[in-house]
Amino acid sequence: MSIINCMFEVIENFLPQSYQDELESVLTRYDFPWYYQPNITTGKPKINDERFKYSHGFTHQFYHQEHGVQSSFYGLVQTLLHFVPEKYNVQGYYRLKANLTVPVEGWNKDTVQEPHVDMPIPHLVCLYYVNDSDGDTFFFDQMFDERAEPNDFTVYKRIAPKKGTAVIFDGLRYHGSNCPIKSQSRFIINAGLII
Repeated sequence: MSIINCMFEVIENFLPQSYQDELESVLTRYDFPWYYQPNITTGKPKINDERFKYSHGFTHQFYHQEHGVQSSFYGLVQTLLHFVPEKYNVQGYYRLKANLTVPVEGWNKDTVQEPHVDMPIPHLVCLYYVNDSDGDTFFFDQMFDERAEPNDFTVYKRIAPKKGTAVIFDGLRYHGSNCPIKSQSRFIINAGLII
């Protein structure tokens, strides 16, 4: 069990409207530098379940604790940290990146990327939705435990992407996302937070 006790919070209008609009405008520009990833998550599916699939997508790394600032756009996003409620006592970023996913042939509204955790250490995740889209994020009941992987995954919550909304959750909670089915693109910012 993680030290943050499986917390989970959805915050609408996480950022002021002008900041929401600026992030959406910059990240959706034709010349924003996105980098193709053949698999947007790493590793192999934990169980043989037809719901879970690999998907390609695009990422942009703003910051990584081991490598420092990695993007000239870091100044645009670094202040997200200041909007995380004080009760979480966040100390900084492990990692700060954006993901862009697009429709994938053969996926439906219940298909999801393999359940995963971003890092196998206690941390918080702030998942911020940059644009309105379909392509829900699935959060599972199961928590990461280095001693054993779950044999089955049950859905705890399912959140639809809504511009300006953030989900703050225990980083040891397994999660995965659906690719957009009706929308042409789904943009998120993923912040791994030091606690």
